[in-house]
Amino acid sequence: GTGINRMRTLMIEAGLKEPVFEMDSFFRAIFYRDPRYSLKADEAGKKGPEETTQKTTRKIIEAIARKADITQKELAALIGITEDGVKYHITRLKRKGILKRIGPDKGGYWEIVGG
Repeated sequence: GTGINRMRTLMIEAGLKEPVFEMDSFFRAIFYRDPRYSLKADEAGKKGPEETTQKTTRKIIEAIARKADITQKELAALIGITEDGVKYHITRLKRKGILKRIGPDKGGYWEIVGG
């Protein structure tokens, strides 16, 4: 097909270094990214637990806003964390008065009340 040629052309048009294709016992393609998007080793660990917690909490609230009857299992799959992780974040949101459960565990729904 034309995929490799198209990728090569697009990368050059974007001002990126031309990709390298090698073929020994395996085929290998090396693509160079824009240096502005490269993570330096010392920056890789800068994202602290608080920032991660805030992002996860925001994802949970956004998911509940879209589907009030979403289950914790669905939230875990959607966000990519464990069910215990979802329970932890929901407990924090309930303590802060941001989230409230209306009705039973099965058949109930979440209500975003404030925060």
